[in-house]
This record gives sequence, structure tokens and C-alpha cells, in this order.
Amino acid sequence: MSPSHQQLLFAAEVLFLDLSANSNSNIIISHFSSTQEVVIQHAPLLCPHPHTSRLTGLNAVRSYFDLLFTHWTRSNMKIHSRTVVEPNQVAVSASVQWTWRSSGRSWKEEFLCTLDYDDNLKIVGMIVETNSAPGTCIMRAIDEDPLESGERRMAPA
Repeated sequence: MSPSHQQLLFAAEVLFLDLSANSNSNIIISHFSSTQEVVIQHAPLLCPHPHTSRLTGLNAVRSYFDLLFTHWTRSNMKIHSRTVVEPNQVAVSASVQWTWRSSGRSWKEEFLCTLDYDDNLKIVGMIVETNSAPGTCIMRAIDEDPLESGERRMAPA
């Protein structure tokens, strides 16, 4: 029996609560299916080849969240909307403030997250599309001082 709309929306909300709490990858991975192959992808909306950011398998998904947890903290995560768009699929429009653990520099990412669930309310697909400028996509983050990088670009050739 397929989950109800209420159950799907609740499952998405609980995932985002764990994400906003900067929960470790073991907690986050518990939202994903361990019986079906899972897929995660995170790229800018207008990326010409988003599939190059696709990771397949539970170990790859765990590595993705380990990478996020190791290098950044999340704060001010806000869900703007949650909608069931197809049976077993929820689209979440949200934003998050990312902060580099090493330098403390931060920025805001606006994104649409499409979550595909199995009948047990476990995620089998998570596609994150950054709606803000491509440079705000966490997978393209560069930790450099904007003043220093600007000086390098403006230096005489």
C-alpha cells in the first residue's frame, strides 16, 4: 500500500529537521532505503550535465553526507513549500545557510529538493537543484577570500 500524502509530507519534514540539526550521516542515512538502490544528485538547476553529480548506492549517499558534515555546517534551513507531486514523490522548496568549518565564511543556497520514496517511506531518490546562482551550490563551493580572489583577477597581466 502506498503512503498517504500526509505520511509523505511528514517524512520529508522529519528529514529536513535532521538536516537542519546538522545530524551526523548515520542519522541522515536512516531516512534512505537499505533494500533498494538509492540515488542522490546535487547540482545547479541550469547545469548542462547534472547527471555528472549523481551518486548511486547507499555507500555513495553516506559519503555525500560525510563530506557535507566534515566541511560545512548548515543553519537557518527554511522550508518554503512541500508538495506531493506524484505518488511517492515530494518536492520541497527550501533555503539553507552554509558555513565553512575551516574559515567561517558562509553563503545562502536556495534549492528545490525532489524526494522519491518507497512504500516504507524510505528515500530511494534525492535530487537537489540549486535555484540561486550556480556558485551557491554546495557541490561547487570554494573557500577563498572574495577580496583576495578579486585582487588576483584584477591584477595586471
